[in-house]
Amino acid sequence: MKARIGIMSNALVQKYMLAIVSGKYLRAEDEPKIWFVSINALGQILNPENIALLRLMVEHQPETISELAALSNRQLSNLSVTLQALNRHGFVELIKTGRKVKPKALYTDFEIIVDSAFEARINAA
Repeated sequence: MKARIGIMSNALVQKYMLAIVSGKYLRAEDEPKIWFVSINALGQILNPENIALLRLMVEHQPETISELAALSNRQLSNLSVTLQALNRHGFVELIKTGRKVKPKALYTDFEIIVDSAFEARINAA
């Protein structure tokens, strides 16, 4: 469960997405699916505590956010905010079943890609 994470400017990420949508650029299978505009932005969401949380989810497979809060010794309100952020960035899936929400980690290992050749291909598209 390894995520490939790309780092490039917001303008270049937008150009990349538009090129894919317009058919000018065909995305390679090994290209990152998760993008951040800087290492600092990535570090804010993928900090050591959140990586530990993702691994805890895989190890214990909690059925609810409340169960995860107990396992992680985090307050439910703070944990919910963290899970929403991880979900927005594609690291967590929040599966709703009735009134319950089951948190599911999608990745536990990470590869960060900063590739000028890749950026050149996007600029050429």
